[in-house]
Amino acid sequence: MGAPKLTGLAKDCGKAAKILHDFLEDGKIPRDIIAKAQGLAIFTGFRAGMYLAGGGGSGVVFARLADGTWSPPSAFSVRSGSIGLVYGVDVYNCVCVLNTRSAVDAYTKPELELGGAAELAVGPVGGTANTRGEPKPIWTYTKSRGLYGGLTVDGTVIKEKSDENAAFYGSSVTSVQILQGKVEPQEGDEVWPAGAGKLTAALETV
Repeated sequence: MGAPKLTGLAKDCGKAAKILHDFLEDGKIPRDIIAKAQGLAIFTGFRAGMYLAGGGGSGVVFARLADGTWSPPSAFSVRSGSIGLVYGVDVYNCVCVLNTRSAVDAYTKPELELGGAAELAVGPVGGTANTRGEPKPIWTYTKSRGLYGGLTVDGTVIKEKSDENAAFYGSSVTSVQILQGKVEPQEGDEVWPAGAGKLTAALETV
């Protein structure tokens, strides 16, 4: 396997690192929720205009491995349906906390609709979350124009970007291989390839 090239996925890793850092530092996602998560999907989305439902975006997903570490990232595109009742939102950030293995597995499908096959709910907030009872498979956290909440991502379609993954890892790999940690590491790296350094650093803080 050749050396991975820095592509759009590397850029999305940097964006994901900043989004995760901001949500954690602002206390909107309790750190104990991240500590228990089976995976995380982080993306930036947009819609075309004030009165148009729909839009696009891109992001990354990664999973908790059996040894407690994180898998490398897998790239996906976003096609937004309705993003809630708040109109005039042009760009938003979203963190999806994947609480179950089935939620992680859903992101290995070629295409996934949030709120359809992937059941979700707005995640609890605050320094320490009240998470008694069974959590939803996916908890969502959103931010737009500097404001947290106010958006739902039901109907958002997630699609694997196999070309981005291939360019990033240097050969054709599936999201299943990536999220199971079965991609060949670069020389000098244990798991993560070059281009994901900011994201790994952010994950090491939780």
